[in-house]
Amino acid sequence: MKKANLSRQILYSLLVVFVLLPRSSMAMSQDSFDLKAAFTYNFAKFTQWPESRLNTPSAWKICFFGNQYRDSFMGLAKKKLVTQSITAIQLSETSQIEQCDVVFIDANSRDLTRRLFLAVDNKPILTVSDISGFAVQGGMIEIVEKDKRLFFNINIKVLEASGLDISSQVLKLALEVKR
Repeated sequence: MKKANLSRQILYSLLVVFVLLPRSSMAMSQDSFDLKAAFTYNFAKFTQWPESRLNTPSAWKICFFGNQYRDSFMGLAKKKLVTQSITAIQLSETSQIEQCDVVFIDANSRDLTRRLFLAVDNKPILTVSDISGFAVQGGMIEIVEKDKRLFFNINIKVLEASGLDISSQVLKLALEVKR
């Protein structure tokens, strides 16, 4: 239990730094890919997953659309989620989503959003995006860039319908929580 509290404190500190720390526009372009991948990892880390997933010994699969995010997400392979390793998978089609635990879809892949929502409907697959309006349209977590800072919106209704829950610590940091 102490380890979980310590992890939550670390997440809270990291998110506060990411949200409050202004970035120059030149640094933000490359850094934003890394930060969005880090946010996605932390969202997954502080998501309460169904017991069936926690009891599965396979590696956690964090999937992403968008070639510009390749290095950022591949860097997550050195980390662990719960007690298992992470595999980063670059997707090109929504038909590949079934294998994923987490899916990040970038703004350049906006045309796949409707198919993404159909593919993950009521499944415990965490969806994260930087597409404007993603959380309102049916996504779970939307990363928002505002005044050269990153914030996020959360759609609790969609999370819960998928059998997922996210830490109250993360909810407190959200710019908006859609219920």
